[in-house]
Amino acid sequence: MNETTATVDPLVIKDLSFRYQRRDTFAIRDINLNVKAGEIILIAGASGCGKTTLARCVNGLNPRSYKGELKGAVEILGEDVKDMQLVKISQMVGTVLQDPERQILGTKVINEVAFGLENLALPREEIIERAQSAMKRLRISQLQDRDTFSLSGGEKQKVALAGVLAMRPRILMLDEPLASLDPASAHETLDLVRELADEGMAVLMIEHRVDEVLSINPDR
Repeated sequence: MNETTATVDPLVIKDLSFRYQRRDTFAIRDINLNVKAGEIILIAGASGCGKTTLARCVNGLNPRSYKGELKGAVEILGEDVKDMQLVKISQMVGTVLQDPERQILGTKVINEVAFGLENLALPREEIIERAQSAMKRLRISQLQDRDTFSLSGGEKQKVALAGVLAMRPRILMLDEPLASLDPASAHETLDLVRELADEGMAVLMIEHRVDEVLSINPDR
């Protein structure tokens, strides 16, 4: 980390509005938010209020994959998302979807966790070290040779998160991360999120199970 990135907030959202193509009204309007390193931001609200739209604006999918009109700006470490390539955004913003089925592409767990690293063409030794380290942190090392289709919903969620953590992003964005987890697994996941934030990662968590998230003292 250089001195410049150390002093810039990981995520700055300025007057952000987004309207999907062929829609008359904006899904989100005039959002302003600064997220500092080490902060956990809980985003809660009724279905359809714009939580996922906000997430897609942060990780660059709006308006690239979901066409529409974007006003305002999203800045990651001082750089406007609209000026960045998706591959660069994905290295800085790690996104875990509510449904891991939509995220998992590899047939074996180890291949899935290493997928993003292989796309970056990192040295094989580094890929293996980072993938195994991420699996160890999530306590899923014993799953590395399993077929991904054979995993439970909770296991798939952990595999998807391991793949994201292996990329070592500065911002972690979780869309309903507790949805497919039993209470014990949810508790483990929340403890990990707290650890990551304490280590300096900025975390945005979209979640309906608000009471459980409050147990790790989100900043806002």
